[in-house]
Amino acid sequence: MTNDSILRFIFKNTPIRGAAVHLDTAWSAIKQFQQWPAPVARLMGEMTAGALLLASSIKFEGALILQIQGDGPVRLAIAEVRNGLLVRATAKLNDSMTITDDMGTKALVNACGRGQCAVMLDPKDRREGEPLYQGVVSLAGDSLAEGLMNYMQQSEQIHTRLWFAADEKNAAGLMIQKMPGMGGDDAHLTDDPETLNRIETLAETITDKELLTLSTQEVVHRLFWEEEPQVLSEAMPKFACTCSRDRVRAMIAQLGKDEALGIIAEMGHIEVRCDFCGRTERFDLNDVMAIFDSGETTRH
Repeated sequence: MTNDSILRFIFKNTPIRGAAVHLDTAWSAIKQFQQWPAPVARLMGEMTAGALLLASSIKFEGALILQIQGDGPVRLAIAEVRNGLLVRATAKLNDSMTITDDMGTKALVNACGRGQCAVMLDPKDRREGEPLYQGVVSLAGDSLAEGLMNYMQQSEQIHTRLWFAADEKNAAGLMIQKMPGMGGDDAHLTDDPETLNRIETLAETITDKELLTLSTQEVVHRLFWEEEPQVLSEAMPKFACTCSRDRVRAMIAQLGKDEALGIIAEMGHIEVRCDFCGRTERFDLNDVMAIFDSGETTRH
């Protein structure tokens, strides 16, 4: 039985929308391939929830990639959501820095104030060589929620409030947004600051325990039953990785024959391990020669 869910909802006759996400099976699948210290696991759970919430707020065919480049023990953290709410996440740590159990987001990724938060969109139909859409801002605040709220305000000019929680078994989040623009088909909406304030005040009463133990439906009902939110959709996120042996073959082809054979001469084989799922592909001399003898360099 899984409680993996992302629930999208709106508040009738207002420009306010929301989403709640809860992961257990998908979060366990992401974590099983990683050896993160507990504070890093919490950060990555929050990032996974955050990426799903951001992806739920846009109409887009392709992948949304949430990335944080840090100047603390975590030098890079990535959470990716693809069509169908297929999600994966990974982190690269600075082995020379110590991680303690009491470290929060700021200590992990923004210790010296040089951390950056980026959201990238990779269209499904992107042509080779075409750049990704990318928005980058300085990482602000003491928590991931504060950093992403600052990103949404600075880069997208969308008023957003976020709440996250993660532990060993679950990752969860809640988002409230004021939709940009009013007019035309939106002329019937009432842009009332008091309504937004009331809804955000209700959302602020959510606790980490509730986010982690309640279903998305229970979270929304618990917080907003008096506001009668309208559910737009509910879907189930799943862990899935895009790595494959063919992708590694293409990567080796891009290295070029001389460099690939040089690695074979030194190591005896080329071995590539996926940072997201742990899958390992090994290529020996015959495998590498087959790549170049078959002309794969001209096809990738």
